[in-house]
Amino acid sequence: MKVSFFETGRYQTPVPLPAEWPAAPVHYSPAAGDKAYRSMIERVEYVERIGFDWISLSEHHYSPRILTPSPIVSAAFVAAQVKNIKIALLGPIVPQANPIRVAEELAMVDTMSQGRLVVGLLRGTTNEYLSFDLNPAEGRERTDEGMELILKAWTEPQPFGWQGRYFQYRTVSVWPRPLQQPHPPTYALGTSKESCDFAARNRLGLGVSYGPFEMMAKSTGYYRRQCREYGWEPGPDDIIYRANMLLAESDEEAHERHAKQAGAAPFPMRPALREAMLAADKRNIAGEARQANVNGVLPITFIGGPDTVVEQIKKCREVVGAGVLDLSLTSPGSADLGALTEALELFGRTVLPRIKEI
Repeated sequence: MKVSFFETGRYQTPVPLPAEWPAAPVHYSPAAGDKAYRSMIERVEYVERIGFDWISLSEHHYSPRILTPSPIVSAAFVAAQVKNIKIALLGPIVPQANPIRVAEELAMVDTMSQGRLVVGLLRGTTNEYLSFDLNPAEGRERTDEGMELILKAWTEPQPFGWQGRYFQYRTVSVWPRPLQQPHPPTYALGTSKESCDFAARNRLGLGVSYGPFEMMAKSTGYYRRQCREYGWEPGPDDIIYRANMLLAESDEEAHERHAKQAGAAPFPMRPALREAMLAADKRNIAGEARQANVNGVLPITFIGGPDTVVEQIKKCREVVGAGVLDLSLTSPGSADLGALTEALELFGRTVLPRIKEI
């Protein structure tokens, strides 16, 4: 089992902020932002030291909760500071990006990091479309076309043109090429039938997140069946499972802390905006309709003392089939860096050595 730490550039506000998304920039503190990025590197150095395999970064906008609107810039910053840990960009959000620029910049980071890059390409949450005034109804098709273009830009040996529905280029000829050939380990991120089909068809990994084991197993099981249809068999490292973990010295302490922290939505929105996003958010689990999740509370999948959490991880491997765990420790959205440091230390000491061979 490989383990990744989900790094969000945790911003600690010097004054209380309004909870709603988007957050007004008038409340931003440059000094707090500087401290957030310096602390990010300190955490990356620490998780590398205690034995994490990856550090993961994602893309979100207009909020202090995740201070990495450009995961590619974040990855370059991290790569310059630490020398061994793999850097997983589980983002960028493809439909709101220029796919050619994404392909170029990811190839740069892969080369600058000496081949330590892992890439996850995704559609993104519905509220992110508001950041760049895109139509959520086009999100799935834009994502698939953008991902196809990125993969071709990395692998096509000659200049080529692209005349798609959403992206048009007279000439594409990407320099530099990725150091890892034909391209870095790449995952399609999402639980939908479309994400699973795309990953299987292109021999990519699959990343799923924030759902019960049985629900995520619907997607990973469908993905494995589609892979067989395309003539190949994915291994455990081809499946990433991102989840929240609340680890404490005992089960009782973990559940007591959870009871105090429960109920905080990750991206609170004004009610009218939330209703509009719910109407636009059409999702599925391996083809089965699922309820839209806009402004919902992300579950804590792993909760308890070390022995309980190890058993939960074993069950995850058995049911979901994931060989890579991408973890947020402590409660979702918590800015308590002291609690995070304690959780990382406890995880590195009591859990990590026991799950490496799972």
